[in-house]
Amino acid sequence: MATTRIIPMHQNKGKTIKQCLSDRLDYGKNPDKTEGGELISCFACEPDTADAEFALSNN
Repeated sequence: MATTRIIPMHQNKGKTIKQCLSDRLDYGKNPDKTEGGELISCFACEPDTADAEFALSNN
């Protein structure tokens, strides 16, 4: 996923940080937008576990 600008994201009411991260990453990994996932790449993490890895690094 290419990042063209950084937009501040905040924790949604009633959701944990991990749930918010997961929702946003799932949106970015949408197969309709990424040619079935072919356009997804990662650096120092795995796409399927990125939300958990980000949550762990927050501690």
